[in-house]
Amino acid sequence: MIAIPTRDWGKKLRFAGSFLRRRLVHVNLQLLYTCNYRCRICDFWAEAYRDKPRLSAAQTTVISEKLNQIGPQIISIGGGEPTLHPELVEIVRALARHHFPVMISNGSMMTPVLARALFQAGMVEISISLDYADPQKHDAQRDAPGAFAKAVEALEILHANRTHPEQRVNMISVIMDDNLAEVEPLLRRCEEMGITFLLTLYSRSRGSKPARPPAADVSRQLLDLKQRHRHFVALRGYLERFSQAITEGGVGPCHTGRNLCNIDSQGNLTLCIDRLDDPAGNIFTDDMRVIERRLRQKHRANPCRDCWTSCRGSIESLLYGKRPWLNLLDYFQMTRPVPLKGRF
Repeated sequence: MIAIPTRDWGKKLRFAGSFLRRRLVHVNLQLLYTCNYRCRICDFWAEAYRDKPRLSAAQTTVISEKLNQIGPQIISIGGGEPTLHPELVEIVRALARHHFPVMISNGSMMTPVLARALFQAGMVEISISLDYADPQKHDAQRDAPGAFAKAVEALEILHANRTHPEQRVNMISVIMDDNLAEVEPLLRRCEEMGITFLLTLYSRSRGSKPARPPAADVSRQLLDLKQRHRHFVALRGYLERFSQAITEGGVGPCHTGRNLCNIDSQGNLTLCIDRLDDPAGNIFTDDMRVIERRLRQKHRANPCRDCWTSCRGSIESLLYGKRPWLNLLDYFQMTRPVPLKGRF
């Protein structure tokens, strides 16, 4: 989840209405599949995706307008590596007209000019992936020498070039079998930089990637870290179910299709990034209300409970969690403004 800028009151109120009615509120948007890294935990850079098209700024404007028919969305811009897209700033501007664009990046292409342009265009939040406190481990995971240094530099650049206090910069880590002990050193680095820390649980649902689950008591360890580090802003309701996801092979029921969905680089809408071969429709050719109805139908027929990634886990913890007020308290901590010249 993200901070909704207070200056966007119209969008904010419409979004709140959709959220309270448990409608679609989060869209993962794959601009392109191109990536300059070869991460061991991802396969979008592989040959099977190399010939896929990328979305243009004009197409993204259409997407923004059509999604607005059902209400403002948090639109998570991804890929591939989104900063490789030559029209990224224009795309953010088109999405920000009606929605709340956020982005996850490896940080390799970030510059002060690009950072400021993205925030001026309306970017609400940018997260940079960093999975290990050990530079050699992170570089090996990304199959890219210097990846760690570039990620840290990107975080510093982004934090220094925000244009509104509501805009947030996060470090985000994928929790796997070999990096749980890396979380606290990463948290200390976040504290030094004055930024916040998020994480997501590794998923092997797409393709044939190996299982890499962390220890079964992962929830206890993460909740202990959250208690001791205020920069760790992930929702407690999300962290509490990590161990369940490990021991039971996932968390159910899944609310993709009802509260969140994926749009790929061809405009196809699916329940999630792991269901690219089962679209509910195409945003360029189909009526948005029809697509929304089909997504809900797929949601009701969906038995999947295989993942517990942050895109669904944070939203579902707020909407359906056992302790909603505690999650709301965490949410306000996660989204409170950070002074432009200050630290979290």
